[in-house]
Amino acid sequence: MSNHKQHLTEQVFKFVSELYAYGMREIVVSPGSRSTPLAIACEMHPNIKTWIHPDERSAAFFALGLIKGSNRPVAVLCTSGTAAANYVPAVAECAISHLPLIVLTSDRPHELRGVGAPQAIDQVDMFQNYVRYAFDFPIADGQPQMMETISYQLQKASCHLKGTHMGPIHFNLPFREPLTPDLTQGHLLLSESKMISNVHQTVDIRNIEAYLSQPKGLIIVGDIQHQEANDLLTFATIHDLPILADPLSELRHTEHQNLITSYDLLMRSGLDFEANFVIRVGRPVISKKLNQWLKKSRAFQILVQESDYPDAFPKAPDVTYEISINDFFKSLHHLKATKRPSFLKQWQEYNQLAQIELEEFKETGSDEAAYVSHLIDKLPEGSNLFVSNSMPIRDVDTLLLKQKINVYANRGANGIDGVVSTALGMAVHKDVTLLIGDLAFYHDMNGLLMAKLNDINLNIVLLNNDGGGIFNYLPQHKEANDYFERLFGTPTGLDFKHTAYLYDFNYQVMNEIETFKHLDLPKLHANIIEIQTNRDENQRQHEALYKKMGEVINATL
Repeated sequence: MSNHKQHLTEQVFKFVSELYAYGMREIVVSPGSRSTPLAIACEMHPNIKTWIHPDERSAAFFALGLIKGSNRPVAVLCTSGTAAANYVPAVAECAISHLPLIVLTSDRPHELRGVGAPQAIDQVDMFQNYVRYAFDFPIADGQPQMMETISYQLQKASCHLKGTHMGPIHFNLPFREPLTPDLTQGHLLLSESKMISNVHQTVDIRNIEAYLSQPKGLIIVGDIQHQEANDLLTFATIHDLPILADPLSELRHTEHQNLITSYDLLMRSGLDFEANFVIRVGRPVISKKLNQWLKKSRAFQILVQESDYPDAFPKAPDVTYEISINDFFKSLHHLKATKRPSFLKQWQEYNQLAQIELEEFKETGSDEAAYVSHLIDKLPEGSNLFVSNSMPIRDVDTLLLKQKINVYANRGANGIDGVVSTALGMAVHKDVTLLIGDLAFYHDMNGLLMAKLNDINLNIVLLNNDGGGIFNYLPQHKEANDYFERLFGTPTGLDFKHTAYLYDFNYQVMNEIETFKHLDLPKLHANIIEIQTNRDENQRQHEALYKKMGEVINATL
């Protein structure tokens, strides 16, 4: 055996063993020649699951879904050249959402870079705007420093696979030909785990104690990424604080008496209020109206986020705590209870009025929101609903009241790309129903291949208004009416039954709300339920709901 082959084998088997040691159990491989050494090493490892996906963009989002479903770091691997550039959207999403994606790009050796060699682009630091850590490995040359470098670099990068520093990392690995490692040396693939510790913290709250005793306070909770929040709920109970809970917070199904779920509808309908302080927990909320209020409010704002990249949006907080939710609220246990019964009761009464209106709307409405409301009610307790961006997530924000389901979405970069693939990745580990619009579905139809090749079960509810329905709510709908349909409405006229047949999905279509009301959702398999709606009618019914809710609010003032 040549020295090159031995050195290559030792390098890639050591590298894959270290990835396993730090918690990687799955990798999504897009086929290519230059990635041969790593692909074979991962395939040979007895405890690593390899997924094969020929589309790099969808592959990266599929890996993102695997992370959401397993709460573990997941890797993606591609060949050299433009293949790696297709990872950018998913890497950006993982960066903003603090998800531990391990990006592995195979590369030409250094002597073939920048000389016009085929399938060679500058891959070093190509994700520098998004990854937490990156390293361009040297070529396998048998030097003992190579093995030390692998151990050292993985140890440094491992702090980004868990905890407050979590986020995507990138390793660029150049390989010389021949590319096949020695398949007889599988004993070099080790299956030992290494611990990445979580440290419980306490905080100095002396500079915020005075604010926490003032008469009007709110707790606003965004996506908290599966953190425990029992101490938050206890603190809110003791101090009579309303909890404005985003659908991604996982708090709406707790039935806590302080929980406010209809704040977005109330604010869209004209409700105005003020507060002395706000405790913002987790990532920014979906509600545009609530974010606008936070931006203009003079309330003292406290941000609690388990991340070393705190989200200042929509307004820089007055103080930030880089800490877990429960650790923060545990630090407040000694505070004397401040009672705010009238402030809390007012919020509870408004929330109750909004829920009455929403229940009536559900019975009389026929737009997309009405379909979404009935879908939420049809899902069994404990179900997992993955929701696309644009109008679907906004409708869920309005209509998810206290149903005991778990809601997921890609709300980092808020894009409509990769939604199908993310949901399919999650569906490997959880039962998932996907709610998606027609443009987002079209954008990632390639992702359906993974369901066909791997028998992944996913129910897809496809809202088809033939275009970008969310743009109807923006000023350009009126101000640029002559240009609106071509530039923003973007109708495609696609017949999605052909997509279903191409990827072996069961398919049914409906355009009557009464039909959907009486529909029993199919058992989780590979199903597409297309609901055909009208963009203009969707807008009209949404605005009618806001107007009626405004009248109810004004009548109570």
